[in-house]
Amino acid sequence: MRPYARSVTCWWTAADARLILAALLFKIGHPQPTTGRRLPLSGPFNDPSEMATLSELKPAVFVDRDGTLNRPPTRGDYIRSPHQVELLRGAAHAVGMLRRAGYLCVVVSNQCGVALGLMTDDDLALVDERVRDLLGGLDASFYCTHSIEQACDCRKPEPGLLLRAAAELGIDLGASWMIGDERSDLDAGRAAGCRALLVQPCDFSLLDAAHAIIAGNVQPAWTAEPSCTSVRSPAKKIISIVP
Repeated sequence: MRPYARSVTCWWTAADARLILAALLFKIGHPQPTTGRRLPLSGPFNDPSEMATLSELKPAVFVDRDGTLNRPPTRGDYIRSPHQVELLRGAAHAVGMLRRAGYLCVVVSNQCGVALGLMTDDDLALVDERVRDLLGGLDASFYCTHSIEQACDCRKPEPGLLLRAAAELGIDLGASWMIGDERSDLDAGRAAGCRALLVQPCDFSLLDAAHAIIAGNVQPAWTAEPSCTSVRSPAKKIISIVP
């Protein structure tokens, strides 16, 4: 099973992540906490000497999962098993394009169904593996599994998931994007210092967003015109942009 990361109560806070990100930028050693459990993640920095310098920081595209990569479940329900995963058309192509263009692609998703007892950590891991398989590859996945009542700092619209990903993967937040279909995605990206795109939860939305990011022509109120990537749904799919 491929590694992925999820959020639990004993994980780093947003303040911890900001400190480690500062170490990335200024080469100030900041050791990881000695307590708490962290699931494996592709390419973690286990020692300050291994952290990226400013010139080594990489741009990323943070992507929400349900409604952005795959068809969302019925409101109030959750994707609980791999057979429920159905990618939105164009999503795999979009992720491949972005990765080839030099962006890390990182899933950041709220999945409080775990806290509510509707699914297990193992269920979440299997769903994550299925998403990765269908996409043809992904750089990392970060999940907040807290309930709303737990008032954590990683559940979007809080930026904790993005900040932790930046600290562990050496991401340049100022050169990165957050794409999602909910206002909370937009707010999390803005709070982390990224540019953000709010898209429609429909086929080809992510692909149109990827084309716009790579071409460098993302404009406010940009509307997808009929094309080879959006001919089946030429309506406006990028709703709003935070520069």
